[in-house]
Amino acid sequence: MKKFISILSIFLFLSFNINTTTTMAQEKRFKEGFYSTTNLGLLENVSYKVQNVSDYNGFIIVFDSDQKIQQAISLEPHSIQHPLKTIRSTDRVIILGKGELIFPY
Repeated sequence: MKKFISILSIFLFLSFNINTTTTMAQEKRFKEGFYSTTNLGLLENVSYKVQNVSDYNGFIIVFDSDQKIQQAISLEPHSIQHPLKTIRSTDRVIILGKGELIFPY
């Protein structure tokens, strides 16, 4: 009985230590172009932020389904996070400049 408990204890100890791999998701960087919210991977009715993580200026414009500008933000190199208005699935996003933008939560 002691052998069984010791073997079981060793097996459980090893099995808990095998799956301790930590992974972090790479944030997608977006460059100049025309995007829909699905291309950007943004969910509807969620408050997002935008940040420029490059050495260049960036500019973002958000249009609604009626092609009216909802928001326009000029982003300096390595900017802080700027809040975006709530995104809808019909919105379009234009990114201008050499900057690389990310959309952290």
